[in-house]
Amino acid sequence: MLPNIKSQMARLGLAVGDTESADFDRPFELGVRQFQQDRGILCDGVLGAETLSELEQARYQLGDRVLRFDPVRVLTGDDVMRLQTKLAGLGFYPGRIDSEYASRTEAAVKELQMSLGTKVDGITGPQTLRGLKAIDRNQDTGNLFALQERARVAASGTSLVGRTFIIEAATTVVDFETLPMTEEQAALERQLTLDIASRLVGRLEAIGAGAVMLEGDAVEVNRADSLGASAVITVTADISKSKDANGVATFYFGHENNSDMNSPTGQKLAELIQGEVVARTGMLDCRSHARTWSSLKRLKTPKVHVVTGYLTNPSDLESLQDPYVRDAIADGIAAGLQRLYIREDKDPQTGTLSLEAIKALG
Repeated sequence: MLPNIKSQMARLGLAVGDTESADFDRPFELGVRQFQQDRGILCDGVLGAETLSELEQARYQLGDRVLRFDPVRVLTGDDVMRLQTKLAGLGFYPGRIDSEYASRTEAAVKELQMSLGTKVDGITGPQTLRGLKAIDRNQDTGNLFALQERARVAASGTSLVGRTFIIEAATTVVDFETLPMTEEQAALERQLTLDIASRLVGRLEAIGAGAVMLEGDAVEVNRADSLGASAVITVTADISKSKDANGVATFYFGHENNSDMNSPTGQKLAELIQGEVVARTGMLDCRSHARTWSSLKRLKTPKVHVVTGYLTNPSDLESLQDPYVRDAIADGIAAGLQRLYIREDKDPQTGTLSLEAIKALG
């Protein structure tokens, strides 16, 4: 099995050492880490389920196979992502670039086929690809989806009252199974992040928003989509082999080297929460980042993964154990959620929006 994986990675241009060797040696580990970094997933050098899934998706380039919608086994892959990007650039595909050949992608292909005057069957085969190539104006952009998302958010009003938010906590051991978190660290993360999540839920409920809190194994993948939630916030803490690693970071669905994939609402919300939490806690700003983690891409509702600090850093741990800091983090997340819906000309300075001011907007 390992030689096959090495050969596939070598075809992707990665240095993996001897492709015929069955040894998981240092050159191969570095190749795995490079692949993980390129794909925007957890970079741990381990061939876990998510890395193997990304390798499977990377097997196909557009034109390598015929693409069609199968509701039982939805096709995924880099070829689908490339097709969606091209369709979006031509104005046919308004959805998120998610690499899934689902019903929305099929509908976009049918629209393309109607414009080409070819058979309208939603199947992307050689004839459809030739027609796509002929009219492609090199407008490879997901801006149609981004514009629609921004318009939808702007049209939904400025108040949080009546909106539903899913608040998750203590999901690190579920979302990142290969992360070497000890039982003691997992218990500590659960204690601290559940407390922050509870404080956040209390704030949201106080201003008239609906908040559903889930933790660890109890997290339901499609709960947010089924409830029509406005956003999902996952509150976690991290660990590192280095005690120097510290700070707050937020993550949203997307790819730092392919912005067409980015969730526009998720990105904006992540940046707002990041700024608010850093301003209120004084913790190190590790910025917002696009990632294709399965925990971010497996649902359609905008989701932000908030890393509140490192349990392995003495300063971060001391901060997280301070109830006033946990209050500040909850305040920051609530303020970030509110600022997502405020008109730009009314948007307050980062770190200044209070719970009372949020209530007044209701």
